[in-house]
Amino acid sequence: MKKIVFYIVLSSMVSSIITIAAYKQYSKEISTSLPSYTNSSSSNSKKTDYIGNSSLVSSAGLPDFTRVVDKTIHAVVNVKNYSKNYNNNQFDPFDLFFGYPDDFGGKEKKPQKNDVPGLHGSGVIISPDGYVVTNNHVVKDAEKIEITLNDQRTYRAKLIGTDPSTDIALLKINENNLPFIYFSDSNKVQVGEWVLAIGNPFDLNSTVTAGIISAKNRNLGILKGEAPSAIESFFQTDAAVNPGNSGGALVNTNGELIGINTAISSSSGNFIGYSFAAPSNLVAKVIKDIKKYGTVQRAYLGIKGIDLSKVEYLKYFNKETNQNIKSQQGFLIIEVFNKSGAYDAGIKKRDIIKNIDGHPIQNVADLSFIVGTKHPGDKITINIVRDGKNKTFNVILKDIRGRMKIRTKEEISPSELLGATFESISKDYKNDFDIDYGIIIKEIKEGRLSSIGMEEGDIILSINGEKMKKPSDVDRVLKKYSGDVTIKSIKQNGQVYIAGFEMD
Repeated sequence: MKKIVFYIVLSSMVSSIITIAAYKQYSKEISTSLPSYTNSSSSNSKKTDYIGNSSLVSSAGLPDFTRVVDKTIHAVVNVKNYSKNYNNNQFDPFDLFFGYPDDFGGKEKKPQKNDVPGLHGSGVIISPDGYVVTNNHVVKDAEKIEITLNDQRTYRAKLIGTDPSTDIALLKINENNLPFIYFSDSNKVQVGEWVLAIGNPFDLNSTVTAGIISAKNRNLGILKGEAPSAIESFFQTDAAVNPGNSGGALVNTNGELIGINTAISSSSGNFIGYSFAAPSNLVAKVIKDIKKYGTVQRAYLGIKGIDLSKVEYLKYFNKETNQNIKSQQGFLIIEVFNKSGAYDAGIKKRDIIKNIDGHPIQNVADLSFIVGTKHPGDKITINIVRDGKNKTFNVILKDIRGRMKIRTKEEISPSELLGATFESISKDYKNDFDIDYGIIIKEIKEGRLSSIGMEEGDIILSINGEKMKKPSDVDRVLKKYSGDVTIKSIKQNGQVYIAGFEMD
């Protein structure tokens, strides 16, 4: 009996040794087969294995993100928007990614008071001196913006600038030596990569979820109503993201910023499988422009067309034009605007763009992303197919007004920064509103006025206490001015509206 027990124990020990040895060999093979990435924030450029590195593997052999979370979580903040314009009964498509207001609950609309808490979102500290990036829709129409750090310190934030075309906004708080997150090159992100979505919703402090990049270059069409020249080329991830996380960080396993969480696919307001983030390269371009020039210096190719991967669009085009173009990857040009960069280079209607600067153009999101990261005056190389033949063109990009250069802050007028054109009010307006001065907003685009809730048809009565009698008064009052700007206006319903922002 003793011999039997001995052999059983011996057999078990041998089996255990063989199992452990096989597991170690298997782990080694898995580790060496996974891709490695360089930490761009490290001076010695050490390579970090995706899962093979012991710091990213738990004792159970599963991914362990504690090091990454510890490195990034304190740089993600809560952003609270105080707005006089917030209406509990209004629905906004971005509400599905917002935190609900403090008094949300389907109650009847209450009279709005000064500094009524509106919507909550998240933000990411990107420099130790207090610059914070978030979504434009998080701070839209804000009378006051409040930022709460992960350690519960609270600050009044200054709105530096916004870009509705990319749904990005830049804020600033008066503090130093803050934790921040480095930017990573989003062009290097691969489908299948592990990522973490970090937010700071409501008063719950930070939340962290993990997932993978499930797709790139997603065009959702959610920004079209916010800006006619919207740029959408989102990362899609299955990391769970819920209301209040809009404007939060999407980071890689090196703890670097690869995107700003912007939207979710949902019919209920809660996460049901997919979330979307603006890629870091596009975000970086936008905020650098805002800091350096006061506005985004956007380049345009000067074309209009259809995405050839959209079969329904292509069928309609073929039917209307009696063409027989097959579904494929690429962008079919249906119009080239006169005096644009594409026009000057010789690109024509019905050319199919296949490649820009060595990057394949599979759909409209690819095209808008590449051009969206460029400035006026930048040169790009475009490969097209024309009548079945490949051709190459060198294009110099221009801005919306046909200029081929970046303009300095001194060259940009205050009216342009406000993002509007104005005209004097008529006698009828003076009689209707019982006023004898003011200028009307004739057209409004991307700029400071749209970010504070002003609209076409609003009448501006005064800026910083000075009466506006003609359109040139705007530039006269704000030329070379820096500091708080207060605008008094009248809405079309007769409501007097006072709003402000800070001009650098």
